[in-house]
Amino acid sequence: MSRLLRRPVILAATLVLSLAALLFVNIPVTIIVMVVGVTVAVLVGRHQAGLFKIRIRPRGRREPLWRPTVQHQELPKPAEDPVITFAEPAIELFESRTPPLAHLQLSAGLRSQLDGFALGRTKRIVEAPDLLPHAAADAESWPHVEAAVQKTLALARARGVEIIPDGQNRLSQVLALSAAQGVLLAEWRQLEDGKTVWQGASAQIRASDAFTIQRISEAMERRQLPDLFGGIARRPQNFEVRLLLPYALASAFYSRLHGNPPRAFAA
Repeated sequence: MSRLLRRPVILAATLVLSLAALLFVNIPVTIIVMVVGVTVAVLVGRHQAGLFKIRIRPRGRREPLWRPTVQHQELPKPAEDPVITFAEPAIELFESRTPPLAHLQLSAGLRSQLDGFALGRTKRIVEAPDLLPHAAADAESWPHVEAAVQKTLALARARGVEIIPDGQNRLSQVLALSAAQGVLLAEWRQLEDGKTVWQGASAQIRASDAFTIQRISEAMERRQLPDLFGGIARRPQNFEVRLLLPYALASAFYSRLHGNPPRAFAA
């Protein structure tokens, strides 16, 4: 910038032009001249002080755009995750929508921690990619999935549910996905605690597992009910079809606990 273009020079020129406008034109024009002159003087001063810079980006060159990545992280484990017993599931266990382990005197704070942890684990299980194909390819997991599906179908027929012959495959797929989620949850428990400890016919699991079973059931019920009903011709009025999903999940969970911990644990 030329040395002549300095703030005092601009202010002096503004004063002269303002007086000329006041004498020969009118007051509004005088005000405009003064505003423009003062603004130019301020910008020149900032430029000379290095506070006002114009950045010119070369043509044809684009800077990489920052794209945020969202990755779910499981919440920290609760301060306490009590050991509880888990017997072979009965479908009546899921009829009521009461909070898990309502019969235990757990503090409100601990319940909140367990439920928050269960929500994180539920998200990871529900969103696990290709869970059913992976389970089908695993010789250790798939028998538990198949057994849970057959057990659930047998219970449905015993309760008076009529299955559409052409829709049984569709129904079995829905139940198999729930069962695979139960198997994954059981393997997760064994990865953390090792081989399951049994008290008679009851397995020792963690309180957070009960919360996770309920949360998975709630999440999958919203997604899978249309496919579930798509394979059913008729059902009795006193039987809720939605109960088949948590029953298949819990049955597979219970069955898988009988097995050895997954090989990843041994490694």
